[in-house]
Amino acid sequence: MSELPSPPPDPDGPHGIAPWPDRGSLLDERRRVLDELTRRSVGPFRLLGLVLVVLAFELGWGLVGVGLMSLDDTLDGFNLVFAGFVGLVGVVILVPALAVAVSEAREARAVRALLRAWTALDRDPRGDARYGRGWLNAGWLMVSFGFVVAGLAVCAGLPDSLEDGGGRTPHSTLVYVMGAGIAPVVAGLAGLVNAVAHLHWLAGLLNPVPAARRPGGAHR
Repeated sequence: MSELPSPPPDPDGPHGIAPWPDRGSLLDERRRVLDELTRRSVGPFRLLGLVLVVLAFELGWGLVGVGLMSLDDTLDGFNLVFAGFVGLVGVVILVPALAVAVSEAREARAVRALLRAWTALDRDPRGDARYGRGWLNAGWLMVSFGFVVAGLAVCAGLPDSLEDGGGRTPHSTLVYVMGAGIAPVVAGLAGLVNAVAHLHWLAGLLNPVPAARRPGGAHR
């Protein structure tokens, strides 16, 4: 994963020397950084990453669930070896998926902070208009909402999954179904938060507060 752009330098610079030779240079760098940050925030590959993390988690959790449920019937040697093997494979898939999810959440917060900082340097209504394309945010909202609905549907079917043919309640099934349902709900909520936060930034970018109501500063 490549490093994020650096925070913007002081537009007034040390000893009153601006870090850009002119306003055009400032706007060019601001546009380049906003392009990169927008891609890192709601770009299609970022959305694909969210989908892949959920699928990897479901695969890993499914293998762990298969291992747990194989122990419901009997605890003979074969079942123990089988449960241990598939459970280990599941954990090997789960751990990187969780690590990526945590890393992505931290990066999303950092990206939002950088977007605000670089946006505040100046205003470029003509150049900023291109960020108003709504299809990326629409995709994030649809996919994230779909994850939430799918996860809730899995959890809603939990009562039908609890009792086996003998009238018992297998705890392994409870653990598996809860995990399989909660994971997409959490991922979907995280995606919705990211999409809504980006829309909030976009609204401020395209509908800025009038200059008279903002603190004074360079290049405004």
